[in-house]
Amino acid sequence: MNKVTKIGDVAEKTGYSITTISRAINGNPNVSDKTKKKIFAAMKELNYYPNNIAQQFRGQGTKMIGVVISFITNPFFAYLVDAIERYLSHRGYQVVMLQTLENPAKELQFIEMLQKKQLDGLIMANLENDTEEIKSLVESGKIVLCNRYLGNENLTIINIDETKAAYQATNYLIKCGYKRLAYCTGGIKNKNDYRFKGFMQAVTENGLSFDESLYFEKLLTIKDGEELLVNILEEKSTLPDAIFSNGDTVAAGILYAAKKYGIAVPEELGIIGFDNQPIAEVLNPALTTIKQPIKELGEYSAQVLLANLQGTSVPVAPDLETKLIIRETTK
Repeated sequence: MNKVTKIGDVAEKTGYSITTISRAINGNPNVSDKTKKKIFAAMKELNYYPNNIAQQFRGQGTKMIGVVISFITNPFFAYLVDAIERYLSHRGYQVVMLQTLENPAKELQFIEMLQKKQLDGLIMANLENDTEEIKSLVESGKIVLCNRYLGNENLTIINIDETKAAYQATNYLIKCGYKRLAYCTGGIKNKNDYRFKGFMQAVTENGLSFDESLYFEKLLTIKDGEELLVNILEEKSTLPDAIFSNGDTVAAGILYAAKKYGIAVPEELGIIGFDNQPIAEVLNPALTTIKQPIKELGEYSAQVLLANLQGTSVPVAPDLETKLIIRETTK
């Protein structure tokens, strides 16, 4: 019979006391990262895993954090979850990715997991629901909101200034000489879409009008972008001058279709994306886009949730600034 590994075996291998190892497992900030790294390496080598059920009985929680996203196929969320997981795993927590597919009912199921103490906390990167329960959980620190919240409650959220970023991108398109603009989003039209507010602010300030038929929603993939341009070519008498895409993957699809059908980019059609994913730089022509600080966004969300759970002071927020990256898909 194989020997059952105990915490004492980890202590013997590392030379640290059982108390220190227990503190490392529980994410105690007084244990250095160097010490934690050595302890976790020994735990992995010895195949030792703390008993989550026993930890719950001792009031120590599950050591599991849920990250709620809409679509894992969106590279933005993949990079965000990666940053969160890397930060929390070094502090003794496991991360569970929870995909809603923008279904509010699934979102509520994940919140119920938190209420049943199957998870210690949630980081929600795309919140659809507005309920008193959610508001209470956010205010108590069990839920941390990041990236996007389109609801009506006045809830704290960790994000960029989306209005400013979209305004800067749209204003740049207009200064380049593009006047008839199209707007693409991954969601549906919402009065709290701050990117669209920034887009419209730039359009209005420059004395232009916006053709509502050039507002396109539920676009998430390269294929969506390709099909969008094909539909525009089939249904519109004239192309827009430029397209503002809420994601680089959709922008890549638009660019692919433009090349396929002989539309010169950026001369006949300007394209601008959002996020500055790796694909943006390797496209031909390379994609003009807005750079988001995805790693910083994920790490800070994890820091705040951990501080809430441990009852420590919340760290100072990093500078979550965006940057317009000008490449070749705009004049």
